[in-house]
Amino acid sequence: MYMRVGNRQGGFEMEPFNFSDVQLNLDISPSTGDEATWRITQGWLKECTETHTSCNPGGITSYIPSRLVELDDSAAEPTFRVVEKHQVDPQSQYLTLSHCWGVESMKDRLTLTHSTVEALSKEQPCSMLPKTYRDALIVAGRLGIRYVWIDSLCISQDSVEDWRAESSSMQEVYGNAFMSITALGADDDGGGLFFSRDPDMVKPTVFKFGVDGPENPQPYRFSLEKGWAWRLSFNNEPLTKRGWVIQERLLPRRVLHFGSKQVFWECYEGARCETHPKTVDCIDLPQTDKTKEVDKPNHAWKDLIGASHRFECKDDISQLFVDWYSLLHLYSNCNLTVAGDKLVALSGIAKDMKQRLSTLGCQDTKYLAGIWSQRLPQALIWNVRTAGRRVEVYRAPSWSWAAIDGDINIHDWSLATMGNMEILASVISAQTTTAKSGDETGEVTGGTITLGGIMLTANLGPYVKTELHIFFETTRDVAEFRHPKNGTLRTRIQGGGNTTKDNFIKSSVRFDTMEDVSTQVACLPITKTESTFNGITTWHVAGLAVKEVEDGNYRRVGHFSMEAKREEEIRSIFEEALRGYFNII
Repeated sequence: MYMRVGNRQGGFEMEPFNFSDVQLNLDISPSTGDEATWRITQGWLKECTETHTSCNPGGITSYIPSRLVELDDSAAEPTFRVVEKHQVDPQSQYLTLSHCWGVESMKDRLTLTHSTVEALSKEQPCSMLPKTYRDALIVAGRLGIRYVWIDSLCISQDSVEDWRAESSSMQEVYGNAFMSITALGADDDGGGLFFSRDPDMVKPTVFKFGVDGPENPQPYRFSLEKGWAWRLSFNNEPLTKRGWVIQERLLPRRVLHFGSKQVFWECYEGARCETHPKTVDCIDLPQTDKTKEVDKPNHAWKDLIGASHRFECKDDISQLFVDWYSLLHLYSNCNLTVAGDKLVALSGIAKDMKQRLSTLGCQDTKYLAGIWSQRLPQALIWNVRTAGRRVEVYRAPSWSWAAIDGDINIHDWSLATMGNMEILASVISAQTTTAKSGDETGEVTGGTITLGGIMLTANLGPYVKTELHIFFETTRDVAEFRHPKNGTLRTRIQGGGNTTKDNFIKSSVRFDTMEDVSTQVACLPITKTESTFNGITTWHVAGLAVKEVEDGNYRRVGHFSMEAKREEEIRSIFEEALRGYFNII
C-alpha cells in the first residue's frame, strides 16, 4: 500500500489480519487511568508476582530508604507526610516514582529542605501536591501500598552531604522497591500519570481491501504493528530522554510506565504494552500467520525497552560487558539537568554491575569513572559518532567517555568475536579520586591512567567531505606519521591512503569535539585486530589521539584508527616509534 500526503509519499507492507490474534489488542479505552487500563496492568502484575521467578527472589526485604512519602487514604480527603526510616515497619512495601522535574525554579517547587522538613513531616492534604505526585499516590492506593519514594521529597535539596549520601544508595532504593512507576508522558510534575486519548489513534489500524475484487474485502494491517510500531510512542516520550531514568528502569524488578498514548510494562521476564498485552517482542514468520516470541539471550538486566541491539556472547562475563556498553550508548544520548551528574546518575547500575562481576568471580574489579578495569585498555578506545561537547565543570578524566556529552560508541572488539586481537599497550596504573571517600561509583574529582606502549606523531590533512566521512565533521585523515621526539618521517599516506594493487594503508583521527580538532596529534595504538570478510584479510589498529599538556602528561582529544592489507606495513610504521610510559589525565 502506497500513500501520498502533500509532497510526501511512502510504502507500507500489509499483512492479512486475524481478529483472534492474541498478540495485538484492539480494545483501547479512552484514558490511561480508567478501569479498563487498570485491569490490564493488574493482569501483568498478577502474572509477574505469581509466576516470574526472576522477579521474585524469595524472602521479604527489610530494606527501607532513609525517607518515604506515607499515604493515608482512609478518610475522604487523602493525606500524606514524609516519614523517616525508623517510623516505617521494616517489612513494608514501597513504590518508587520516576519523573521529569520540568523547568520550574526550585523556589517555586515543593521540595524537602531545611525550611520545609518540619511541615512535610506532618500530615498534609494530597491536593497540595503536584499532579504527578498525586497520581502516584493514587496508584499506591490502588495497590494497597502506603509508601512511595519520590526524590524531591525524600532527598534534602539544600544539603550537599545528604544528596551525596542518598544518590549513592540508588541501587538499594530502586532495587528493593516492590515496583517503580514512571510518569513517562509528562514533561514536568504537573503532567501527571493519566492521559485522555483517542483509542483509534493508539490501537493497531486495520484496513479492509478487496484484493481479489470489491465484493470480498479482507482485513489487513501494517506489517510492523507487531514488534515495532509501539516504539513510535514509547521512544518519543519526554522521560526516555532523561539520563537518570536508565538506572531507574533497570534496577527495579518491575516497572509500570504511564505514557501519553498507552501504558507499558517492564520486568525481568518480559515487556508489555496495551497494544501488545502478551509481549512487545513478537514477529510474524515469513509466509505464515503464526507468531512467535523473539528468542532472548540471558541478559544481565531487563530488556530495557528501546535499547540498541545487543549481540550475544557465550560466557556470562562477556555478556555482562556487552549489556553495559549497550546501556552506555543509550545513556549517552540522554539529557541531564545538572551536567555534573553524568557518573552519579549511573552509580546504582555501576554498583549492581560490580556485584554481578564479583558473583561471576571477578573479585578485584575496579570502577574507574565509567570504565571497568577488566576491560582495560580496550575500553579506552571509544569514540563519539558526531561532534561531542565538553562541560565547563570537571567530572571525569579525558580518557573516560563521561568527560564528553555526545553519542558514545565503545569499540571493545574483543567481545564481538570479530577476529584475532593483539593488545599493543599495557596498563601500568589506573586510579580515580571521588568526592565521597569510599564510593568509587560516585562523583569523580580526578583521575590518571599510565599506559606503556608506543607513540607516533600524526600530521593531519584538511577535512574532506567524502562518502565515508559525510557525517563526521570531526574526522581528519592522517597525511604522515613522524617520530614524536626527533621528527623522523615514518610514512606518508597521501590523501588518507597509500594504495597499490597488493597493498593499501589508510589512517584517520576522529576528534571528540570540534574544539579538539587540530593539524597534529600524538597517536597511541592500543589494539591490533585481524579480520577477514569475503575472503579478504585486513588489519585494523585502534587507539587514542592525545596532546601533551603540563608536566609531560597527556590529554585525550580523540580516537585514532588505521587499516592495512598487510600486517608488515603496520609493523614497519611502529617499529621505530617512541616507546615508554605515558600518563593520561
